Amino acid sequence: MLAQLRSFGSRNACLPAGALPGGPWTARGGRTYRTGASGSTSEAITRARAMRSVTSVRGYQEVGRADLFIQVVPFASADDARTALAELRALPRTMPQGKGLSDVGELRAVAPPEVAGTTLVEAAEQPFVLDGEHSRTLTLWCAVGSTVVVAALGGRSEAVRWPQLVELVEAQAAALT
Repeated sequence: MLAQLRSFGSRNACLPAGALPGGPWTARGGRTYRTGASGSTSEAITRARAMRSVTSVRGYQEVGRADLFIQVVPFASADDARTALAELRALPRTMPQGKGLSDVGELRAVAPPEVAGTTLVEAAEQPFVLDGEHSRTLTLWCAVGSTVVVAALGGRSEAVRWPQLVELVEAQAAALT
């Protein structure tokens, strides 16, 4: 019971919108919840729950250009974070259905870019069409010490670039260390 109470109202570990590079970004909601609330029984998740880990999630928007999602998941150790990264990477992802969204392509792994402050990085890209324009979501899964950071940047293909997502993740990683 005490652990559950601690998770409610816990401080969100995701950066505030004003601290994100580029932009201007505006926050579009955020929440915290007990790590492992989805029911995973992996050893890394079990140890994270035992230490009362709280996962943070926040959405952002760069008006007229891009949407950003960041998730910060603390684990009991750096080894657990690296192991859990693969589990988080394998979770099914859904594209929110919205007006004007069509031709959602497959999520495909790509060569990960270098991300300062991380020990393991995986990357993927997913194309889609929004209001008749080619768009994409770029996603990074990164181990930062004993924490996993997941970040997805979506928008028009010409507006979202890997260097921009790397800069955003590096800022989040720096805030955790």
